[in-house]
Amino acid sequence: MKELFDAIQSTYNEIPQAQRAVAQYVMEHYQNIPFLSVTAMAKEIGVSDTTIIKYCMQLGLSGFSEFKRIVTDYVQNQASWYNQLQNSLHQIKEQDAYAAVYNSELSNLQATMTNPLNRECYDKLLPLIDEAENIYILGFRSSAYPAQFMALGLGQQGYRTFPISPGIGDRHDIACRMTSSDLLISFCFSRYAKEAVNVVKFAAAGHVPHVAFTDSLLSPTAIRADATFLCFVQAFSNAPSLTSAYALINAVLAGCAQRHPEQAKERMRLLEDFISSSGLYYTMEPEESNGE
Repeated sequence: MKELFDAIQSTYNEIPQAQRAVAQYVMEHYQNIPFLSVTAMAKEIGVSDTTIIKYCMQLGLSGFSEFKRIVTDYVQNQASWYNQLQNSLHQIKEQDAYAAVYNSELSNLQATMTNPLNRECYDKLLPLIDEAENIYILGFRSSAYPAQFMALGLGQQGYRTFPISPGIGDRHDIACRMTSSDLLISFCFSRYAKEAVNVVKFAAAGHVPHVAFTDSLLSPTAIRADATFLCFVQAFSNAPSLTSAYALINAVLAGCAQRHPEQAKERMRLLEDFISSSGLYYTMEPEESNGE
C-alpha cells in the first residue's frame, strides 16, 4: 500500500484534472473504498467509471478489482486489534490515559447526539417500533452487548423483542422468522462481523424494515438499512467505544416510554411485583442498615 500511495503522490501533478479528483479521494477516503463498487465510487467523486479504471491501470494495476483488493487488504490490516491498540498507544503517548479517554468519550457523545442524521433517524425509529409485530435486535461479538441491552429495555416496556446474538438460541432459526411486518435493528461496527452482515442481507431479501446502528454510512449494514444511526466510536483501546450507542439506546427507550406512558408504567409495575416475590435482588437486613 505504501508503494501505491507513493505512486499516487508522485504522479499527481502530471495527470488530468478528473484523475486528480480520483487521486485526492483515494488519499483522503481510502477506508471507504472496500465498500464501494466502481460505479458508486465514481458517483461519490463526480467522474466516470472509465476515469477510475484508466487511473488504476496508469498506476500499474490490471484494473479497479486489483486496486480495490490492495486497498481492502490494507484497511483490514489497519483494523486489526493489534494495530488499533498500537495506534491508540501512539496517539496518547505520555498523556494521562484517564483524561484522554474522558475527553474522547465526551467528543464521541457530542458528535453522536448532535448529528442531525441521528435525530432524523430517531424520529423514524419510534413509529417503526410501534408498528412492528416483532422486533429482532442483532449484534455479534462486542456489538452483542448493546443489542441485548436494547432488547431487554424494549421488552420491559411490553414490546416483543428477540435478540439475535451468540448463545441466544439458534440465530439462523430466529432470523428465518422475520417477516416484512417485523423490524430488524442491527448493531455492527468495524471490523464488521460477517455473520451479522449475512443476517442483514437475508432481512433485506425478505423486505424486512431495518434500522442500523453503525460507524459509517458505507458500512455493509448501513447500505442495506432503511435508516441509520451513525455512532462515533473513537477509543484508545483495541475495540470501538460503544458509549454513544448506549446513549442512543437510552434516548430510544425514553422516547418509547414517553409515547406510551401508561403501558410502560404498568409493565414496570408487573415486573417489580414479580421480582419482589421471587427475591431476585439482595436486600439489607435491619442490623446492616443500622450499622451493627
